[in-house]
Amino acid sequence: SLGFAERGRSGSGSNTSPEADGTIMALPLLPGNSFNRNLGKEKFHKSQHWSYCNKVSMLVGEDKPGIGGEPLLGQKLKPKYSVFPRGVGSDAPSWVAFDKQVLSFDACFDEEVPDKNQELYRIRHCKIYFYLEDDTIQVVEPQVVNSGIPQGTLVRRHRIPLPPPDEDQFYTVDYFNLDRDVIFYGRRYKIMDCDQFTKHFLRKMGVRLNPSVNRPEDPYTKERQKLMDSMKPLRPYERFDTLRQFLEHDGHVLRFYGVWDDTESMFGDVRELVLHYFLADDTIEIKEVIQVNAGRDAVPLFLNRQKLPKYAPVGLYQPGTITDRTVLNVFGGLVGNKGRYILDNRKRTLLQFHTRLHHLQK
Repeated sequence: SLGFAERGRSGSGSNTSPEADGTIMALPLLPGNSFNRNLGKEKFHKSQHWSYCNKVSMLVGEDKPGIGGEPLLGQKLKPKYSVFPRGVGSDAPSWVAFDKQVLSFDACFDEEVPDKNQELYRIRHCKIYFYLEDDTIQVVEPQVVNSGIPQGTLVRRHRIPLPPPDEDQFYTVDYFNLDRDVIFYGRRYKIMDCDQFTKHFLRKMGVRLNPSVNRPEDPYTKERQKLMDSMKPLRPYERFDTLRQFLEHDGHVLRFYGVWDDTESMFGDVRELVLHYFLADDTIEIKEVIQVNAGRDAVPLFLNRQKLPKYAPVGLYQPGTITDRTVLNVFGGLVGNKGRYILDNRKRTLLQFHTRLHHLQK
């Protein structure tokens, strides 16, 4: 035949090989002269490309290979989750290697406000969480008191497809960086910053992080805050959160040791007293220390537990002033020298409490 004749001439004539003159030799397409390409092949199954979703038949396997798991003619399989080849990193599955590891990004988006003169657009801040175990994304907006708009979870946790024309692919960690926009279902999010764990993880992945972006302020919220601040008076208010004070300081009592100087009255004497200040409700009780054989009647309390009015003589030291003693007026008159006054000494525990209290207030 022609094929064998050419083969004979090329083999017996010159010493040049077929590759030397640029020709590629092949066996003729005749019975018995072609190789069986299925030799050694064990898989002949068909990949499932069609399925039902919500009782609707649709194409679900565009990236699936052909018969036996081999790619179709001209098909290039895309990596699903990782760009690293096998052998690099841990061989554990992603749901084990990245269990409970989440990337957190600070983002914002613009929202148009129609039919309103006070604002034309609104800037809303949110958090984008990327779960490394399954490449799912969740968008959460922190709730603002009295905002008037529905807040909370904006996008539930699931894999989000890329915007058209790449809607057949999904977002991966490679699409996230600082000062970059991502589009989730037609809404554009601006990534401004991220936490330290996210920065460290992206640097380990070889991502060059962009500088962070300043947090933009919503103009309407800024004007609203100015209005609210102008409506607040500039005088201090008393604390109304009594429940929190009770839960934090229940059982905490400050103890003071003092004396009641009653020498100016007839048959008066200097009496030793113990003052208890209850931090749970700011009440005071006073007990008198009666010595043995003092000749005085033992009373249970010098002053029952109650709130003591802050009414003292002029010239007392203000809170925070370092003094060697403090004068308290216990329901005494200011005319003459017949008032009840207690002179108490500060102990080390009291000094530590006042130091910590004034430091927290500052």
